Amino acid sequence: MLISSSDSGSGSRQSSAPLRVQTFIRSMLARSLLNRWSIFAFNVLIALPLTLALVEVAILLWGAGFQHHATIHEAGHLIEGMGVILIGWGVVLEERPGVSHLLGGLPTEDPDREAAIDALCHHCGLALLVLGLVAEILVQCVEVPDHIINTDRIERVVLTGGAVFLALGLATLARLSAGLAAFRALIPLDPEGSLPEAGPR
Repeated sequence: MLISSSDSGSGSRQSSAPLRVQTFIRSMLARSLLNRWSIFAFNVLIALPLTLALVEVAILLWGAGFQHHATIHEAGHLIEGMGVILIGWGVVLEERPGVSHLLGGLPTEDPDREAAIDALCHHCGLALLVLGLVAEILVQCVEVPDHIINTDRIERVVLTGGAVFLALGLATLARLSAGLAAFRALIPLDPEGSLPEAGPR
């Protein structure tokens, strides 16, 4: 049975319509989740519980009742949980170009500007990844049996070290947020209204 060219053209258009819709949805997700203000908002959402967790850890480790084993365990659990969050968010930031490409890509009208944002996110994301990992490593040093890594009587000191790395992660989030909020000042418009080439800073 022969199929006319008009029928085949109609089938092709019908099959490409869902693909265009899928591409549009993915592109909207990339624009909504990975633009600089969305990243700024995610930073704030992570920084708030991180700040509360650091205060709670300080109370558990050095406040009243710090000698109880349960408080040491709870402090370690908090540090480990927040470390996982920093690691996950750090990976997303570090791989912003890859994630945006997976979702369909960000706008390409200003490739230099997007490249500069990518560089800023990459450096801070890598820092968050390392800080979260070190915090988790210190927690595991306390969790493993003492005949493997002996942290007897220094658990609070070791976990305080983990909390310090979380605090550095909080400072990194603040630094990234400040950089994103002031990003227009980093790439000013020239008199003709075009963006200059963005270089490393």
